[in-house]
Amino acid sequence: RFAQVSSAKFDAGYFNAYARIADREDLNFILHLGNYIYGTAGGEATGMNTARRFELPHECKTLDDYRRRYNQYHRVPDVQRMHAAHPIIAALAEHELAPGAWRGGAESHDPQRDGPWPERVRSALRARWEWLPVRQPDPFDASRVYRSVRLGRLADLLVTETHVHRDQPAPPPEMYDPNRTQLGLAQRKWLFEEFDRSTARWRLLAMPSILGTLWRTDLPDPVRLPLLRAGLLGTDGEGPDCSSWDGYPAERYLLMRHIRDHKLRNSVVLSGNSGISLVQELKMDPFDPAQEAIAVECANAGVNSPYLDDGFYGSSRTPLRIDEQELLRLFPQVKYLDLNSHGYNVVDLTAERVRVEWWYADTVHPRSDKEHCGASFEIKAGPSASTCSIQ
Repeated sequence: RFAQVSSAKFDAGYFNAYARIADREDLNFILHLGNYIYGTAGGEATGMNTARRFELPHECKTLDDYRRRYNQYHRVPDVQRMHAAHPIIAALAEHELAPGAWRGGAESHDPQRDGPWPERVRSALRARWEWLPVRQPDPFDASRVYRSVRLGRLADLLVTETHVHRDQPAPPPEMYDPNRTQLGLAQRKWLFEEFDRSTARWRLLAMPSILGTLWRTDLPDPVRLPLLRAGLLGTDGEGPDCSSWDGYPAERYLLMRHIRDHKLRNSVVLSGNSGISLVQELKMDPFDPAQEAIAVECANAGVNSPYLDDGFYGSSRTPLRIDEQELLRLFPQVKYLDLNSHGYNVVDLTAERVRVEWWYADTVHPRSDKEHCGASFEIKAGPSASTCSIQ
């Protein structure tokens, strides 16, 4: 039984979700799916009603910058209590490096101004290894973050990374190049081999981004804006987010096929950093209602990162719920959707089922100890993927 969490932005509000995780006595560990820190520039806070600011006025670029950012995070009492209470298994996402990070650079990285990109990556990862209480998967390769964790015979947890070694995000037609990779060839080979040799009851694939799709060509205009604001479409709103798995369709097909063909089935994808809560049945063709699901994906809300915040919808929840219902209609493979809550998931495994609960902090402005369980799903073990109704 463990917590699934991601996306904690220091100046976007308080880490009330971390405090509630620290309070729990029923967890074996924390699975952190990335954006543990945000290396973005300081300035005016993006959150409402909070005086928290990044101490550095500029984007993290040097070893000292990243060290100071981790230091600021680790002075937060909620972060200290969370680490004192539970061990952590950590993935990595782009904001721990730089926005839009890929193998050769990032959106905001200028080599003439910021120095060589490989040096910046080494600095970011060195600070990460210094500050996070985790073991390096390979002591001779500091750039390797992906790893496997054996949970006895019950599950194999496969923690992936999708920013250090990927090709640069690109729109069509380059997006469809079959040689493009988000995992990198070495990690893909490792991941497929781990799948092949796994004999556990469950395979849990930890993803820093959503694996399934929330894009279709006939999206009506009213729902394009919330998806665009959530970062789930391209910047023009006319295509998929090329930085996500939608931008690497050939490699996603290979991965989905590998999941489908495993002899024991029983695979669950745990994803984060999308800013939304989501349950969807993963299919080779997501829009074919007759096709059998090969796995179930469960995405957690962010700790406090402002994707679709209250400022977008105002005080009324009605427009938000209308958008969510319309998206559920347009994407029948999606069984649950919450666009703007903040919190964490609790994942409970037995041999018979995986139960996932969505726990939401009532607010990130101000500090609060109130939370509620917004939804829960069970994924049954067996020859095919299936979900139960929301409880």
